[in-house]
Amino acid sequence: MTWFSKKHLDDAAEIAEIRTTNKIHKYCWHFVLSIKEAGMLFLLALGSVIHAFFPWILNFKLLEWRIVMLKNLKKKLPRDPLLKKIDFND
Repeated sequence: MTWFSKKHLDDAAEIAEIRTTNKIHKYCWHFVLSIKEAGMLFLLALGSVIHAFFPWILNFKLLEWRIVMLKNLKKKLPRDPLLKKIDFND
């Protein structure tokens, strides 16, 4: 996997099973998904720092939230080969 790809939006749309040729639609979909992920990761990072200093705060909620995030991402990107490696046994 490379760090840079000019066809990333096309690849992401294919992995997400988004059937459009409209580049703006692909960009907007990708932007919203990425911003939501970034926001959640920021909150998890902040929570992790708080938890590092005060272990009794947030308990195992951070782990639970990470699992929920991964499950959600796996639903939104059903054909992603990396997410296919994760199996959730509920």
